[in-house]
Amino acid sequence: MTSPIGDFFTVGDRFPVNLIALESADSIPNEDAFIAEIPELFTIASSMAESDQQQLQSIKVEQSSGSALVAFLEQQHKRMNILLGYMLRNEDDPEHRFEGVEYGGGGIRILNDSPLTERQVFQAKLFFKEEALAIYCYLTLDNCQQEKDSERYRCTLSFSQIREEDQELLIRASLHAQSRQLKERSKQRREQKESDTPSSKS
Repeated sequence: MTSPIGDFFTVGDRFPVNLIALESADSIPNEDAFIAEIPELFTIASSMAESDQQQLQSIKVEQSSGSALVAFLEQQHKRMNILLGYMLRNEDDPEHRFEGVEYGGGGIRILNDSPLTERQVFQAKLFFKEEALAIYCYLTLDNCQQEKDSERYRCTLSFSQIREEDQELLIRASLHAQSRQLKERSKQRREQKESDTPSSKS
């Protein structure tokens, strides 16, 4: 199920988020300062995610999808993602970790045991294991609403500062997540249908 944050839509998925509260919106750097302070590993992850997908897609157009070259490159891509994912895990600080539950091109939603201060701004790191992707950005809290039949709060945060290319990668990651979820639901329905069908008697 999707729901809007600004002009974008989000997909429900679990992912770790690091949030460091700032004193005020004045603490958000301008674009040049923001680009300069992005950790190098995050820039590398974004660059690899962008270029690898483009090159793989280009090769698939030229080669048959089952060719040995395509299979080899996809295998190497997966290995690099595993290595990159391992390196990125060191950037995930348990002291500042929150539970992300939705994301999209406009922002994210997290679950928390207590409401956060409205309009609070945060320096943030978002981690997406399936994509071997990590996003460094700034977020502003829009609102927190208590979950139905729960003591936890669902907090909506919108991007205040994010690289355009990272925003595009985030949108692509959300589409990939949605595709994985649809395939999983289809598989579950198929297995359920098979289990509900009485076995034929000879």
